[in-house]
Amino acid sequence: MNRHVNQNMKQHAKQQGAALAVGLILLLIITLMGYTGMKGTMLQEKMAAGLHNRSLANAGANSALRAGEDFLYNLVESTNGVIPEGTPDGVLQGIYSRLGGDQEPTDPLNPIVVDFKKRNWSHPAGVDHAFDFTAVNNNGALYETPEYIIEEIAGITGALDNSQAWGETGGSGSAGSNLRNYLITGKSMSGDGKTISLVQSTFTVVPSSAATN
Repeated sequence: MNRHVNQNMKQHAKQQGAALAVGLILLLIITLMGYTGMKGTMLQEKMAAGLHNRSLANAGANSALRAGEDFLYNLVESTNGVIPEGTPDGVLQGIYSRLGGDQEPTDPLNPIVVDFKKRNWSHPAGVDHAFDFTAVNNNGALYETPEYIIEEIAGITGALDNSQAWGETGGSGSAGSNLRNYLITGKSMSGDGKTISLVQSTFTVVPSSAATN
């Protein structure tokens, strides 16, 4: 009788040990599943935040680009089509030349314009957007106020004087005008300071010494 009781007790003890082992294994599996799910959720949140920041940076850069285009448009209107040439230091209306130095074909690109397009945001040039996007009180704020820069570029013929024929000789005998071409670059940084967006557009005008309106 005692022997039979002792055997039952031993079997019961073995069953308790097995249940503990199975319980620990199930707990480990559940923990791993929870960790994997949490890690996936965190990754999705980071991806969503990255997309949000990229969208903000792109929007800010496009806003700065439109501000640069608006500046050129108003400059043409206010001067009846007379626009100053780009200079290496941008002293005329903040418009820079495509090349630095003496504007010879062998000259390097204007270092001021090149520096403006760097990711570190350290540059001596650029015009701030009229609206301060860094002061926005929600998740639409940007790390830096978007900026734009305008550079005069050569005509389609590659001439450094930026001359491109426009129009034929009129009936009155006046010669056609020459187009002037400009490259506008808008730049913006996302609110977290990790994403920088650059967008560009070309702007062409018809300079004239005579009134156009």
